This record gives sequence, structure tokens and C-alpha cells, in this order.
Amino acid sequence: MIAKLMNALVRRYLRKWDAELDSIKHNCPEVQKQELIGILKSSLVHRFHGKLDINSFENCPLTSYSDYADRVEELKNSNESPKYFAQSSGTAGIKKLIPISDSFVKQNQLRGPWYQLHTLYKHDPKMTVFRAKNLLIGGSLYEFNEKNIIGDISGIMISRIPKYMRPWYVPKIKEAIQADWASKLSITAIRASQTKKMSLLAGTPTWVLTVLRQTLIKTQKIKVSDLWPDLKAYVHGGVNFEPYRSQFEALIDIPDFRYIEVYNATEGFFAYQDQPHKQGMLLMCASGIYFEFIELSAYRNGNYKILTIGEVKLKTSYVLIITTSCGLVRYIQGDVVNFTTIAPYRIAVVGRIGEYVNAFGEDLMLEDAQEALLATIGNYNCTIGQFTIAPKYINIDEKGRHEWYIEFENIPTEIRKFERELDQYLQSINHNYCQKRAGDIAMGCLKIINMPQGTTLQYLSANGNISGQTKLPRMRNDRSIADALQAYIP
Repeated sequence: MIAKLMNALVRRYLRKWDAELDSIKHNCPEVQKQELIGILKSSLVHRFHGKLDINSFENCPLTSYSDYADRVEELKNSNESPKYFAQSSGTAGIKKLIPISDSFVKQNQLRGPWYQLHTLYKHDPKMTVFRAKNLLIGGSLYEFNEKNIIGDISGIMISRIPKYMRPWYVPKIKEAIQADWASKLSITAIRASQTKKMSLLAGTPTWVLTVLRQTLIKTQKIKVSDLWPDLKAYVHGGVNFEPYRSQFEALIDIPDFRYIEVYNATEGFFAYQDQPHKQGMLLMCASGIYFEFIELSAYRNGNYKILTIGEVKLKTSYVLIITTSCGLVRYIQGDVVNFTTIAPYRIAVVGRIGEYVNAFGEDLMLEDAQEALLATIGNYNCTIGQFTIAPKYINIDEKGRHEWYIEFENIPTEIRKFERELDQYLQSINHNYCQKRAGDIAMGCLKIINMPQGTTLQYLSANGNISGQTKLPRMRNDRSIADALQAYIP
């Protein structure tokens, strides 16, 4: 009876978002203009940048985290400090603290989950997320004091789940936000194995897979669908899902099971997948963030021409620039996106600014690397977990090449053949790579270094990078990560 009432109330509440979502889809440029006007009035923008209006904003320069680090530290220690600071995962090389105001939580971070539920309930008249438990594997909280709470943004949001909704989640909130990740994953698997009915899974694919495997071992089940046959959906984000899709589909054999992608970064909740079974995430244009863009090719050539949402086009990679009510103004967020549709404005995250390899003029971007890897995996009975790519520079004894450090779940039986096919596919889709591979003169065939399972976790743990957003950078135009990983490979 309680579950039935809860779902009826949720379904009714979700109708309040219909008009706003319709406006986002059909009038995004005007909605964004109004958002900017409101953002520029925020106290944190005034604190970091002085008073701004639409006209003065046009003259604001691009910023990066180094422009805020000292100011954030001063804010954290001041009497005006907000309660929360979101900590980045540190994959870009530095730990970042982003102030999170209460108004931004309401404007942005709480909207994202309601938008997700809106999609699930809209596209499935029988959806009942709150008829059973929901497995939530998110981030942690790391520091507490009288004024501040510092943690992963997902950990902060989990800690804010209202008490009346907490009985619907696994594990318990205190267990979910603890900083000890080994303990957290272990207790989550125990709680999951004790749960008879589950509606929803949520979390980064790497962590969710880890918990699901431990749960299956504890329950002696073969598939997740054997354990929870009424499971409805999985909400995922943080990394490209496609390399993991086959593993989830093998574990979850349920008709009409839904996968919903979200784009929730440290700096804000940016987008969510509003069309099940179709790629592309709807940009959240009415949620306390103003979005601008710079063409990636121009950015890499030092041309920082900033474009509004109304000036973007399809089939073009853009550096994402954000302005938020938390004080970030024309902030280079670091991700690279493509638009999958325009009006409605839907995006796909295709990489990071620093995720490319161009040691020989081959100009290999993450999007091409992922496409080639997925295509090659499709020809073999293998699955992968983490991977990263680095250049192997030319020396007196050997040609240059790319080295792919891959942590396989199931390793291909003919790995040298796998290498050749992967290399050939890259040549077929990337003209510059093909040119540099011509005649096998300057660049040799790529080489795969097989990392034993657990290597990535060892590396990240040793470098203090375990968090709710933990991910190995997919590409680096140097050998800093590759050489560090080598120490953990027998």
C-alpha cells in the first residue's frame, strides 16, 4: 500500500516538469539568456568577479580552476562560506574544490534526478521505481567541520536524500557516503545480496559492475536478472558506457530494461538522456548554468572564439564553457562535446581537452579510439574494463607507435591479431593516423599491454584518486600515466 501511494505521488509530482522541459526543448536560446541574467546576480559571482551584467559579461575572459583556487580557499575559511564544496576526482592532475550553494543545489543538482524520473515514468506507464529498493553507488564525503562538508558531488547529493525517502535505497546513507571505498563496496554488496526486490541501479559502470559481481557470488546466482527479475532501469554516467554495455546486457536479461545516461560533473548537472534507446543527452538549459562553446579545432590553434547555444552545429566537436551561480564565469570545464540534435539541443561527451595523442602528427582523438576499440571487440569474444593510450616515442632502435594499456575482463585469444585489426580500423577512420602508418616507416602497428585485473584500482589507490568519479584518463599525449601503470604490471 505504501509503495503504491509513493509511486502515485511521484507520478503526479513529475507532471510539474512538463512545461519546463517543453521550453528547454523548443526555446533553449531564450531560456539560456534568462538563466544568464539570473546567474550574474548571484552572490558568489559578485564575490569572485565583481558586479556583472549582460554587457560586461561579454568582455569576461576565459577562466580555469587556477584562477579560482586561492579565492575558493579564502571563501572556505570565511564567514560567508557555503556549506558544501564538491571535490573533483583529480584525473586532470589537480584536486579541485567547487563551492556549492544551497540555491544551486535546488536549481541544478536536485533537478537532474527529477528529470531522470520524468523520463522513466513518461516512457513507461507501468514504471514503479519506488515499489522496491534502489541500488545507489555514488561518491563519498571526505571532510567535515563546523562550516564545511567536502566530498564528491554524488556523495553530497546522497547525503541530502530526505529521511522519508531513505528506506527505498540500498545501502544505508551512512554506508553509502563513507570515504573507505573498499569497505563501501563490500557492505553495498552485502546489502544488495540481502535485498529481494530491486527497481533501479545507479552509479558509475566500473563500481556497479564490481558490486554486482560480488553480489552474484554471495547469492550464487548467474545473472542479475535471476536475482531481481523485476529490475527496471540503470542510470549511469561518469565514463563512456559503450565498452561496458555488453557486460551489463549479459548480466541483465530483462525485456525493455532501460539504460539512462546522465552528465553530472563536479561543476554541475549538465544533461540527461531523455529518449531511451536513442543516444544524446538533453542539455539542462534552465538549471543555473549558462553554456558556451569553442570549436575544438579552433581552441587547439589558439582561437578562442566563444559561441552561444544558438550558434552551434552538428558534427563538430566543442570545448564546453560554463558560467554558474556558484561563481564560475566562462570556465573551461575540460570536456569535449558533440551535438547529436539541435533544437532540442542534445549532446554526447566525446572526450577531454587533454585526451588525445599527437606524438607523430597522427592527431588521434578519443572519439576515434573508442569507435575503433568497440568495433574490434565486436569481432572477438572479449570484454574490457579500463584502458588508456600513450605514445611510444621513436628511438635509435625502434619505430614509434601507440601503446594501449587495457584491463580485459575476458582477453581475446589472439591478441596480436586483435592489435592488427584495431590498428587497421583506426587507419580506416582517421586520415592522419593512416598517413603516419603508411609503409610502416615512421609509426609501427600499435601494441596492446595487457593489464591484470585490478591494476587500475591499484594505480588509482596509490595516487589517492579513488572517488565516486574515479576513472582512468583514456589518452595522454605523454607517458606519465603509462609509465606509472607499468610498475603494477608483472
